[in-house]
Amino acid sequence: MFHELVSIFSQYRGLSRSAYVIFIARIVTNMGAFIWPLLTLILSRKIGYSVSEIAMLSVMIGLIFLPANIIGGKLADKYSRKKIIIIFDIISVCFFMACAAVEPGNLMTFFFVMAGLFANMEHPAFEALIADSTKPQEREKVYSLSYLGHNLGFMFGAAIGGMLFENYLSLAFVLDGVTTISSTILIILFVKVLNVEDFKEEERNEYEDHAGEGVTTFQILKERKSLWIQIVVALFAAFIYDQWSFALPLYMTKIFKADAGQYFGLVASFNAFVVISFTPIMTRVLVRWRELRKVMLGLGLFSFSYLFLLGTQAYWIFFVMMFVFTLGEIINMLGSAPFISRRAPASHRGRVNSYRSIAYFVGGVGGRVVMGTLIERYSYATAFSFLSVVGIGAILLVAYNYRVDQRIFPKLYQISEEKIGEEIS
Repeated sequence: MFHELVSIFSQYRGLSRSAYVIFIARIVTNMGAFIWPLLTLILSRKIGYSVSEIAMLSVMIGLIFLPANIIGGKLADKYSRKKIIIIFDIISVCFFMACAAVEPGNLMTFFFVMAGLFANMEHPAFEALIADSTKPQEREKVYSLSYLGHNLGFMFGAAIGGMLFENYLSLAFVLDGVTTISSTILIILFVKVLNVEDFKEEERNEYEDHAGEGVTTFQILKERKSLWIQIVVALFAAFIYDQWSFALPLYMTKIFKADAGQYFGLVASFNAFVVISFTPIMTRVLVRWRELRKVMLGLGLFSFSYLFLLGTQAYWIFFVMMFVFTLGEIINMLGSAPFISRRAPASHRGRVNSYRSIAYFVGGVGGRVVMGTLIERYSYATAFSFLSVVGIGAILLVAYNYRVDQRIFPKLYQISEEKIGEEIS
């Protein structure tokens, strides 16, 4: 038993130094990530927006964020990804601080929309930097460790945010800004971009080699069709996943009234606790699974998890639902995060990641609009059941893409099971 525990955590030994810096930076950032998990509650309880108004605001934000993501991706591929992260993080932090200086209302809404805008413009550069600073064969472990850091910080951040929500919302904005800039400093000083030419032959992945100067992102995606399909899958995944921060807190507000903020903060912290406890275990247990098989299992778990909420309003059932949801979240991440990094040329990583970010936005925004409509016209039971239907469709699409991907990237499937085991151990 002890040996198994040691082996589970020892799988993270021997990674690039940058992987550990990113891990620490993620902890710091998300320890202060009080605002985004509580955004729906801020809009509904502090500012007074209705469900439909929140949904429409999400549509407007999405329309603004779509071109911003494309611009962010292009900038990430043209200029230093570190510099892009620094500039956009500083701007984002300034808007967070501005939120702390005003009362809840339309001006506050404008400020944190702007903060989110620049944070999302930075996202393609950050995703590309993770791939730039790590070796292809260690990606599962790197993304697993990064995700672990994200949730280790978030576990404390969400609970603290829930407690600050009622009386100290301004402080939450300030702390969010301070932790963001602190993690940015860590990345500036200690994350090192690796030179592909320095890799040994067995460490290289030819599909990540730079594409020609005149090759467009559309040409890349046309040639590598499975990337396109998986970007569409990301849209459906976001449609389902985003409901934990939209429909779930609204449902809890309906049931628990004034206690909803604190109760939701505890459930969100439980999500992070499960990630911390089970990410290393799932990384180890699913070591021999191909990326898209993990995605299918993950989608199935978190899309069906909402069905646990049907027929009861007991507080404990939210923890059961969140446990199943989080297992799906972990497994989906272990498959989807390395998938694009191994199939997109390094020269186009920022732009490909921006398209994936756009898919997340469209899926998340579309999910809020559709779910908001279903909730208002029908019921939460109808809305939660619909998520399972979307999940089944997404799983079938991934199953089709599995065969497409094998044809386009055959060398990624020629690695023996024994070799996969060696890479994770």
